[in-house]
Amino acid sequence: MLKNLLLAVLIAGVLTYCFGHVVTEWFDVHLVLSDYEVESFTSIIAATAIVALLVFIGFIVAFSVIAAMVLIFVACAIGLFVAGFGMFWPVILISIVIYLLVREKPATAY
Repeated sequence: MLKNLLLAVLIAGVLTYCFGHVVTEWFDVHLVLSDYEVESFTSIIAATAIVALLVFIGFIVAFSVIAAMVLIFVACAIGLFVAGFGMFWPVILISIVIYLLVREKPATAY
């Protein structure tokens, strides 16, 4: 288990460095802070951190939208149930009373 985790972290690091290096070389992307050009490895790490932050924010937004939709669905279902029960409660009450009056009473055995 630990070996697989270490291997996954190593592969992710190598791929991040390779793709970051390709992007900085092909597209000439460089991080400049107050007239000082940051070395490529640090700029790759900074870009990776920014992308990871944006992915995390995306997950939060996606889950909050899904949670909001579930909350709306549950609220609508409860509202429809209460409205339906509020509309038909006299019918339900009369049905229960008729059932209690008409049902066959069990015979007592002596």
